[in-house]
Amino acid sequence: MAAWFYTDLMAAQQGPVEESTLLDLNRSGELKAKSLVWREGLPGWIPFRDIAADLMTRAAAGEDPPGPDSADPPKVTIGVCAQSGRIYPAGEMLPYGEALVGPEAKDDFLQRILEGGAIGIADATEKTSEYVGFWWRSLSSLLDYLIKMIPSGLFMVPYYIAAFSSGMGANEIDEDSFQGMTGMTPAMAIAYAFGALGTLAFSIAYETWMVGKYQATLGKIVIGAKVVNPDGSRLTYKRAFVRWLAKKPLNYLLVWVPSTLGFILVVAVTVGLAERGDGEGATLVLGMMTGLFAYGALLALCSGVYWMAAFDPEKRALHDRISATRVVRK
Repeated sequence: MAAWFYTDLMAAQQGPVEESTLLDLNRSGELKAKSLVWREGLPGWIPFRDIAADLMTRAAAGEDPPGPDSADPPKVTIGVCAQSGRIYPAGEMLPYGEALVGPEAKDDFLQRILEGGAIGIADATEKTSEYVGFWWRSLSSLLDYLIKMIPSGLFMVPYYIAAFSSGMGANEIDEDSFQGMTGMTPAMAIAYAFGALGTLAFSIAYETWMVGKYQATLGKIVIGAKVVNPDGSRLTYKRAFVRWLAKKPLNYLLVWVPSTLGFILVVAVTVGLAERGDGEGATLVLGMMTGLFAYGALLALCSGVYWMAAFDPEKRALHDRISATRVVRK
């Protein structure tokens, strides 16, 4: 008997369970059509809808799985409830236009009809998610960056005031003082630290709260996209925060640190060679140019954490893979 694993409503892996348990979970609403399932022998995780008909067919025939000498039972035709996302035998469902409604959701669905909220509803049985492509995601990131510029700039206002005041009152600077060593007065350093912490806190709150509450940042709302779990369910605030960690600190570490270190290494090697030979000025210029080329090449290569979304079937960047999220059309 095959042991199945599945993802729950929070996209956490559960199992192993028997086939009959999967059907019970579907009836209780804990497993839906988009929920992912897997067992040994499958190449990867698949939506529950892909195996539900076979499971229901075997359950109706009383075999789990069928014996080697048994005839194939009539295959059960399934439908996905447009109200709850659960799977039922199609004969048990209420048709409404293109949509099908499960027996346990009929009352709620009829109430939606009376309230005018079920107009033009589509069939959910064959409906699949439309993933948002790389360029649209780049546009949404640019919009989010522009949106965050104003509040982020406000956090730095005390630093700008401290820097202006320091410039107005600048006299002879002691090279051994804090200002002489860092180029900033203590007030400037404190204001800058608070500004940087405020900008960081705003970034965390913006991404985590917006994605957790509205399933999208403002940039994604503009392009008509949302962030979901692999089965299409809403992210928890915890998972939204994990996505921010993967998207910002981790990606920045993987993109900017190797690029900057590559630039420094090339320039350092070139300067070292220049000090041992003639033509130091020309060698240094060549080293700077080579360093900038290496920086650009490494930056483009390391940015693969983002542009991998252009080639992934589900348009996933690295932070989507780490946090097990998808960006889909609303």
